[in-house]
Amino acid sequence: MRIMITGGGTAGHTSPAVAVIEELQARDPRLALMWVGRKGTVEERVAQLHAIPFRALPVSGWPRRGIVRRIWVAIQLAFALVIAFLHLRRFRPQAVLAVGGYVSVPMTLVAQRFGIPTVLHEQNRSMGLANRLLAKKASRILLSFEDTTGAFPKENARLTGNPVRKDFHNPPAKAEARNRLGLDPHVSVIVVTGGSQGARRINTAMETVLKNVPPEQAQFIWLAGRAGAETARSIAENSPANVRVHAFVDNMSDVCAASDFLISRAGASSTAEIGILGRPSILIPYPAATDNHQEHNARAMESVGAAIVLLDSECTGDRILQVIEDLLGDASRLEEMAAAAKTTGHPGAADAIAEEIFDLVFEKSPVDMQ
Repeated sequence: MRIMITGGGTAGHTSPAVAVIEELQARDPRLALMWVGRKGTVEERVAQLHAIPFRALPVSGWPRRGIVRRIWVAIQLAFALVIAFLHLRRFRPQAVLAVGGYVSVPMTLVAQRFGIPTVLHEQNRSMGLANRLLAKKASRILLSFEDTTGAFPKENARLTGNPVRKDFHNPPAKAEARNRLGLDPHVSVIVVTGGSQGARRINTAMETVLKNVPPEQAQFIWLAGRAGAETARSIAENSPANVRVHAFVDNMSDVCAASDFLISRAGASSTAEIGILGRPSILIPYPAATDNHQEHNARAMESVGAAIVLLDSECTGDRILQVIEDLLGDASRLEEMAAAAKTTGHPGAADAIAEEIFDLVFEKSPVDMQ
């Protein structure tokens, strides 16, 4: 089977794609893949890490203002459509999986023009602009939330959930994870993360938090991002708390498994991983996210009792400290939040998406692109 992946821009788009790729490869050892995205981005790094051939398109996001800039982006898009056609003609995929981000638009449009089955996966509760543009002619629209908002043909939509990588499905027990990470097994663990790039607002608030949490009350794993790691280490050195600072980690499933709860942005992949592992969370949506989709994700977790939502404007050290103290002092609430988080997870998401792709491929006749 020959499958093309297109999309990216953030880990929220690429992480679900990797989970689906793992499932497709398990089903078809002879699977041929190609990933199409932007050069020098997270999707190129992910493709290289997983030994997937990568092709680039010269495309940019649509600017909100500026006529000259819009003309230039339109010219780029026209050029990208031509290159997308050449990539399709050479690789001849049996289906195209679009995982979101503006880079997915030209490749998916060309595939739809030539009758190649296209599968859109929407990770967020609020459908992104790229998927809204592509939804009308998509063969399948796969949703992560039952109440996803946005205009799309409901007859082609399926609820699959947002897939996460295999290591999140079989995490170590909490005690084992803490042992692997060299943490005290008897002291609560709080994981703080701003996503793959870190979050300045969260990092700033942590200085107050760490000055006021004694080491016998909690220990922290702080994923501060590349830009914030050096400052975070300096703050941690002057804190009485036990704090492990990292720019990022590769063993995120171990880190989350060791935790009692997380303080996090509300990206699609982050909330999906929290759901699969069943961890309480304090979610702080990134306010500049397109269409405010992070707040939609966070509110979905909050609505079932799995998370406490703080808006970015509320993200102060004193406020986070108050919520931490409340949670650490209420074990029964943490248990209820953990159970609620589990209800939001979709452990069969990757399998369901792979099944949809297989169904489309093997019911569709070959396409002539001569």
